[in-house]
Amino acid sequence: MKILLLTFICGLQALNNDVKEPPQLTGEWYTVGLASTVPSKIMKGGSLEIYVHKIYNNEDGSLGGEFFKKENGECIKFSVSASQENDGQLKVPYDGENYLTIKHLDNEYAMFKLTNVKDDKNTTWCELFGRFPDLSDEIKGQFTKMCKEVGILNNQVRDLSKDDRCQELR
Repeated sequence: MKILLLTFICGLQALNNDVKEPPQLTGEWYTVGLASTVPSKIMKGGSLEIYVHKIYNNEDGSLGGEFFKKENGECIKFSVSASQENDGQLKVPYDGENYLTIKHLDNEYAMFKLTNVKDDKNTTWCELFGRFPDLSDEIKGQFTKMCKEVGILNNQVRDLSKDDRCQELR
């Protein structure tokens, strides 16, 4: 009986050692991809051409983020905070209101689908964040596929891995 109990305890310990930490949204990120049903919003100088720096938990438990954008060729740092809606979506005030859904999150990358509402017009847009400045072609392909599923065409997807994303402010 003691051997059976000891075997059971060792088995539980082995299971516990295999448990991995769930992926965290908080921490440093890089914007690797942007996509939009209105491409001018994510092109150079567009209002949604923004670059993530980090995501963090605010004191009130909401999520916050530091981002960069370019204005007149100069990099500007700004912060936003997200509030959770009753349906579970996150609402982020920036260039109107943005309703955010996390489509994928792991320790290497995250994909988001957003709906931007400004002046009674809706724009669907997506973001691909990576823990490193670039991601594999396979992950970028998954992002393009997700964009297509939400109505964004292949030619409306930008790969930012080679672009200046205001790294000098990091």
